[in-house]
Amino acid sequence: MKHLTILMLGSVAVLFSQACQPKESKSTQPNSEIAKEIVKEDPNKVVFENLDQILSPFEDMTEFALDKNDEGVIKSLEKVEAATKDGLFEKNLTQGSVKSLIPQIEKLKEFIKQKNHEQIALASADIFEFNTSNFIDTKKIENQIRIEHLDYMGFKTLALLNQRKIDWQKIQQTVSDVQKEWLVLSSNVKDNNLKDSFNYLFEGLLNSTTKKDIKTAQILASMDLSLVDVLETNF
Repeated sequence: MKHLTILMLGSVAVLFSQACQPKESKSTQPNSEIAKEIVKEDPNKVVFENLDQILSPFEDMTEFALDKNDEGVIKSLEKVEAATKDGLFEKNLTQGSVKSLIPQIEKLKEFIKQKNHEQIALASADIFEFNTSNFIDTKKIENQIRIEHLDYMGFKTLALLNQRKIDWQKIQQTVSDVQKEWLVLSSNVKDNNLKDSFNYLFEGLLNSTTKKDIKTAQILASMDLSLVDVLETNF
């Protein structure tokens, strides 16, 4: 669904995803016992799952909005409403941040009613970043949080490029802010080719914003989303 995705990187991400699909377990152990064993092997598994629950609906919604897919947008909204009802935001966001989140979600709902795809994409991308920045267990998975910021950069850039009047300064600020996260994260990345790819990506994005080159910026923002999928395999 990502726009203008670089085919080779996209294929790598797809193949990795398929290879990592959980296989059906033939174990006769009770589910609770299996869950305990999984958590024992990876204490942060639940933390990752909690993060995914408060981010994925907004990531999906941004993609659907960019594609003008109203059915997908509504399905994503249903997941947001379910998460709200289940108290997932209160459980997984820092104290006080939920109070700021509620009006953002209400505004998003208004854009959905209006079928304003441009604003839906922007609002959902911003909520994605808000939740990432206010996740309660950030210290436990700092690398993943920085990866999510990289993901945000791609979606936010595409959303801004999708506006009738493009705010190039805001795109440049978004890229510059996330580049700081990358500089910290890159020291933990062992794959030098991947490091170079991201470094060139940032250079290209900043250059394309200076030149106001929409097509190149779109390609690089989409490349960022594909590179993020590859980057996650390094941790």
